[in-house]
Amino acid sequence: MDERLQQVFRLRPLQEETIAYRNNMKLYRTLMKQICKAELQNLVNVEMNIADKEIKMPDPKTVPQVFSENEDLTPKIDALLEDVRTTAIGMDLL
Repeated sequence: MDERLQQVFRLRPLQEETIAYRNNMKLYRTLMKQICKAELQNLVNVEMNIADKEIKMPDPKTVPQVFSENEDLTPKIDALLEDVRTTAIGMDLL
């Protein structure tokens, strides 16, 4: 009887740990289920407020000027071509 009593005393803490583990797992499952249900309900019941959109106009100072058809761009293109030629000569010298 003495050995059996010792076995019971040795097994009792293990039983208590097992019971506590089972209760913790049950509580964890319950909490996770509640959290997941709440998240799903929030996703389903979400109300989307769409703000009125305003057209964003750029600042007139930052908009580049538009060339008219009457404006002659030939002098500007000639100057640009001259710069390109000068740069090409400089690159050849390097």
